[in-house]
This record gives sequence, structure tokens and C-alpha cells, in this order.
Amino acid sequence: MRKPQQQEKQQFVDKQLQVLDQVLREECAYVDREALGHWCGLSVRWWEPGHKLTLDDFMRLLRQLHDNEVPNIAVRMAQRRSLEDMGVLGYALLASPTLQQGLQLSAHLVESNFPFLKVSLTTDNEHALVSCEVMAGGSEYFQLLLEEWIFSLWVYIQALLPEGLAACASYATLNYHAPTYHWQYQQILGCRVDFDQPRAVLAIPKQWLYIAVKGRSGQTQQLYDTQVKRLLKEQEHSGDIVSRVKRLLLEKPVECDYRLETTAPYLSLSPRTLRRYLAEAGTSFRAVSLEVRMDLAKDYLLNTQLTAQEIAYQLGYSQPNNFYRAFKSFYHLPPEQYRLRHS
Repeated sequence: MRKPQQQEKQQFVDKQLQVLDQVLREECAYVDREALGHWCGLSVRWWEPGHKLTLDDFMRLLRQLHDNEVPNIAVRMAQRRSLEDMGVLGYALLASPTLQQGLQLSAHLVESNFPFLKVSLTTDNEHALVSCEVMAGGSEYFQLLLEEWIFSLWVYIQALLPEGLAACASYATLNYHAPTYHWQYQQILGCRVDFDQPRAVLAIPKQWLYIAVKGRSGQTQQLYDTQVKRLLKEQEHSGDIVSRVKRLLLEKPVECDYRLETTAPYLSLSPRTLRRYLAEAGTSFRAVSLEVRMDLAKDYLLNTQLTAQEIAYQLGYSQPNNFYRAFKSFYHLPPEQYRLRHS
């Protein structure tokens, strides 16, 4: 396993334990955290950082709570999900050109963090259908995993779509018995929820797939700012034209689309004037755009588990081969070899 994968998985588990601790302290103070760890066979204080506990350790804690003091623990956990917790991948979701691309990335994220889940996206005449299957390795956590999946997915969808649009899903089906807190499902998803069905499915209007992602709340803006500082290594906003263009391409990747004609208006400039300013700075829009794309590509390769093909589509390349050629020309290595060497 590559080092970025190991780090990403451990960071995910550490974050889930942190959120679980917050839920118990703020909503379920009657739960004895030390006794909980004891019943799950953990010899350490699981809520303290640095123990490098596993995903299985985390799931055992959830199951113990679900079977005893806090039956709806997975629902409580999922409601605290946010794109901000996902770091570079959260930025990638917000930078997706459409919700369809964002859903495909979120499916990749779920399957990477929970190797016993299989997520798929299909459509019928009216709906986009996101379905989830629990593989054999996760059967002992069946309901918990599906609750985590469906409510986390809904949180991400709401964050990606324009405010007010994602008020409710179309419908949901789940392949287990209705829990005692089943009313929370309809309350959160805002739609009809049927239990004891053949498949676990969340249905949303099909036309949502083609809507440009517009999740720009104050909190999600922090993801853009973090990415700008990471890639531009700036602590303050820079006024020179090259830095302004780079910042804009990072903060509005969908709107700018790495094109001069669509980027210039955001700088209150005509395309001709922007081209001239960049030439006076000794560069061109094409060169600046390529540098931003390649910086993002490197960041995705080293800090996520996205494949080179997924990164290509994420960066607006309609043909992955064009991305491979550009990356190899820029870094003198193909994407996957670069990831292996620098891991």
C-alpha cells in the first residue's frame, strides 16, 4: 500500500474517533467512554490522539453504542460530516464541474475509507440513483455502514448544490428493518423512506447531475483559501496579475474553466487586456493555467487516492491521455510513477 493511502486512511479513522468523542461529550454525556473502550477490547483511551487505532476499532465502538446506549449513533455521526473535514478531497468535490462528477468522487472516497462498501451511480427516466452494497467483510456492521453512507452522502449533496435546491431527496430505500428512530430518516432526507427493500438507494432528481457545483458557504470557502495558500505559498493576497489569475483559477475552477475568455471578466478585464498584462509579466494565460493544473495534479497524487484518470477529469481534461502527456512533460515522469517515487 502506498504511503499516501496509509496516511489518508489513518487520518480518516482519527477524525471519526474525534467526531465520535464530540458526539458523546455533547449529546450523550451519560456514556462512560472508558467502559465503552473496555467492552470493545481496547486497552487504550480511544478518544486520545496518537493511538493509531484501526477502522475495525472504530466500527466496534459504533456497534457497541448502537446495540446499547445510543441506537442512532451512526445518524448522529453522519450529521456532523462536512467537506471541511476532507481536506484536499473536500476541495476536489467543490471544484467538480458538476454534481455528477462530485458524486463519482464521493463514491471513490467512501470505497477508499470503507473497503467493504460498493457504491454505484445509475439513472432512470427521472432520477439519479446512488446505491450502496455492503460486501461480505462488513456484514457485521451492515446497518451502521448503510446509515453512515446515506446520511453522509446527503450532507455532501447539500454542500455541493446551490443553496435551497437540495431541500429534499426524491426517495430512499433500505434493505433492513425500520429502526425505532426511523422517523429521523424522513426528517433528515425530507422524502419517503421505505425499509425491507431489495437495495439501499438514495434517489435524487436526474437533472441535478448536470448542475454546476456552487457550494460556496463561508465554511467551504475556507477549503479554497487553504488550497490557495498551500499551492501558492502565500499568507497574504498578492496584487500582481499572475498571482491574481492563479488564485482565481483555484477559487473558481468551474466558473473559469481554465479559459482566458471566462477568467478575464472575474478580474474586471477584457480578454485582450488580460492577455497583454500577462505578456508584460513575461508569461501567458496558457502557461499560468498549466502551472495551476499541474500543481493541483501533484497535490491530488500525493495527498489523495484518486487515480490519474480521475484527476484528469477533475482538472477539465476531456481526454486522460492529454493530461498524461502534459504531466509527463511538466514533471518528466508519468503521474503514477511520480506518485510512487515521491511517496
